[in-house]
Amino acid sequence: MHTENATPQIDRDFLKTLTVLYVEDEEEVRELLSRFLIRWVGVLHTATNGQEGAQAFLEHKPDVVVTDIKMPVMDGLEMASTIKSSSSEVPIIVITAYSERDYFIRAIEIGVDQYVTKPVNTDVLLLAIYKSARQHFHRREIEKAEKLTVDALEQTIGVLSRAIEMRDPYTDGHQKRVALLATAIAEDMGLPTDTVTGIRLGSLVHDVGKIRVPSEVLSCPRKLSKNEMDFIRTHPDAGFEILKGTTFPWPVARMVIEHHERLDGSGYPNGLKDDDIAIEARIIAVADTVEAMTSFRPYRPALGIEAAVAEIREGRGIIYDSEVVDSCIRVLEKADFKFWA
Repeated sequence: MHTENATPQIDRDFLKTLTVLYVEDEEEVRELLSRFLIRWVGVLHTATNGQEGAQAFLEHKPDVVVTDIKMPVMDGLEMASTIKSSSSEVPIIVITAYSERDYFIRAIEIGVDQYVTKPVNTDVLLLAIYKSARQHFHRREIEKAEKLTVDALEQTIGVLSRAIEMRDPYTDGHQKRVALLATAIAEDMGLPTDTVTGIRLGSLVHDVGKIRVPSEVLSCPRKLSKNEMDFIRTHPDAGFEILKGTTFPWPVARMVIEHHERLDGSGYPNGLKDDDIAIEARIIAVADTVEAMTSFRPYRPALGIEAAVAEIREGRGIIYDSEVVDSCIRVLEKADFKFWA
């Protein structure tokens, strides 16, 4: 084992904040390297094989894992795979020999962060621990900042939603139910979590443009005239005008202006077709239709879930996205989904 003075690139105070798990089956090597590491890191835990290492990881939640590969009971890469499956962000550094090429490939597939070759240069190992931990904590800080940003954006959406509720409680309830169904559809479709979040937030304000529509038109107890319907049909454009200057990380303004577009071009305001319509808007379109048909309107009673399902089935692949319709029906068939209740 090669030992030298620690590289000046390392912040010793930072290392002293770390908890490290070191896994090695050879007692002499483990004792020697442990004596070195304990002088540098805050807390050091050791294990003699991968199985013990996996258990120690669950018990101590270390910041960094350092492991040999070839060990009895469970090798280092099996342990790394087990750890990464539950805590993928935790850095794992493997110690290996140049001849172990197959292990390099496995390590890459598992997502091992760094490797140190034998014989171990302690400066190289210490630098690997330092850099891995720094990157890990930097990623966590970025994630925290991103969460704060999303929280702030959600609060902004909430303010818009409450503004709508103060003017028109019905529209606010409609948007919340559409958001519930659209979110469930997006999750059923297996869309990325970030996309699902955007769909939920976009759904919550998809009718924000109705702020411009007179309340007597929105709550009219009779069937609306053509002029009144034409006026209501301006709400996607109005909503777009309200939201177009925002810097949301999701296409919220586009969801708002496109949620009444239809695959065959029969929708409004721009007569878009097929994939020219954002997938988020296609999802909201189906959720919007189902919610509207299953809810009371001032000029008619609720039509019921059966009528709503029949409507989207009839329009499947023609005016509504086929995959979205199929997902919506699956969601509605779940016993625990009762958004219309």
